[in-house]
Amino acid sequence: MRPITLATLFIALMILAPFSMAEEGTGSPDFEAGVAAFGAGELTAARAHFERARNAGLNTPSLLYNLGVVYFRLGQYESAEAVFLELLDTPHAPLARYNLGLVMQESGRPEAARRWFEQASGPESPEKVRVLALRQLDEPEADRFGEISGSGYLWAAGGYDDNIAGTPDDASSNQAGVFADLLAAGDARIGDDGFGLHGVAYSRQYPGNTEFDNTYLSTGASLLKGVGAGELKSTLSVAGSWFGGEVLEREVRLAAVYWPDQCFFMSILSGVDCSASGSLSTIRGGSGFSAYDGEMLRVDVSAWKSAGSWLFRGRYLLEVNDRKDLTTGQEFFSVSPLRNLVSAEARYYVSGRLSLGARGDIRHSRYRDDHRLVSGNAVVSERRTDNRLRGVLLAEYRLTGPWLVLAEWSMLNNRSTIERYDYSRREVMVGVEMGF
Repeated sequence: MRPITLATLFIALMILAPFSMAEEGTGSPDFEAGVAAFGAGELTAARAHFERARNAGLNTPSLLYNLGVVYFRLGQYESAEAVFLELLDTPHAPLARYNLGLVMQESGRPEAARRWFEQASGPESPEKVRVLALRQLDEPEADRFGEISGSGYLWAAGGYDDNIAGTPDDASSNQAGVFADLLAAGDARIGDDGFGLHGVAYSRQYPGNTEFDNTYLSTGASLLKGVGAGELKSTLSVAGSWFGGEVLEREVRLAAVYWPDQCFFMSILSGVDCSASGSLSTIRGGSGFSAYDGEMLRVDVSAWKSAGSWLFRGRYLLEVNDRKDLTTGQEFFSVSPLRNLVSAEARYYVSGRLSLGARGDIRHSRYRDDHRLVSGNAVVSERRTDNRLRGVLLAEYRLTGPWLVLAEWSMLNNRSTIERYDYSRREVMVGVEMGF
């Protein structure tokens, strides 16, 4: 938790400012209903009203500000950031800069928060905003030293898989069955020096098909620092995975992710956030999976934008594998693919509680060396190239507080130059999740 002084400053600003800005008068019943709902503490209802007003064509600074405040109070920091960025070209820019500092604080990005507070404390800002920003900047280091803050995530789900995947995930088993998923993740930030710890635990169990059970555990440390006009997070982690009760892989990974304060294409499309990341892993397979020994390089670029009740995301992932590969008698199987993945997602917030979405991706995999396969009395060599298409429909409903109910249906189709790797797969899943 943050010191009580910061929480008090935030509440004072967030309660007073929305009403003063609402005095502009918009003539929109939804906007006025949103202001009333906010004053009554009904944040989800306020959000729904404000989003309907914006979808109807209202895009005034007062609406954007109120909408950003509601997003913040609901913990939807990406959406809040996108809305406050839109206010930087309006007379409310000083207050928007201060609020962007608060968003960065709560998102665990202290260097970016400090830069926004420094801008908000400039002479062009109103006295009230400058005082609040300077208080944030002047907070004694001793007050922050040793402060621990963090977040966590829990997810439990069950479903049905009509073609359980073996190992790797692009080889099918032609078996169907129900499954149970459990995921727990958490991170802790220590002080304001950017140091943090994290951990992830995931398990998928197939009752009746235990040979396909898989488990993943990861832990590590990270360092977050301001670099240029953005923030860089470096992470060193160790991980282990198990398949069918046996050790599959052990991994040591060095990763970095960079969040620029402003994406390079902001001049074309405003309100877009983005990140770029890369990782290098050394992997050792278990006693029965030594073919997976080797290295893996990943480069990942993502972008997202909030537009009214919509949230859009896009991603590109490059993966390069250099593994030991598998030789059995006369046959040879490459497990060293070069992969390119492109994905896109759109989500629509029907109300403050319900959201619907769709996600799709295409992954092209080309394996480094030719497979050698026995066919009759001959050995045939062929380069394996796969094209995998996946589509997902999803829905989330917020019950109360941090609890969500989710439902997801996915369809996957893999087509390969080697027929044995052609397969289709469908999954349906229902579960609950909680963030804290």
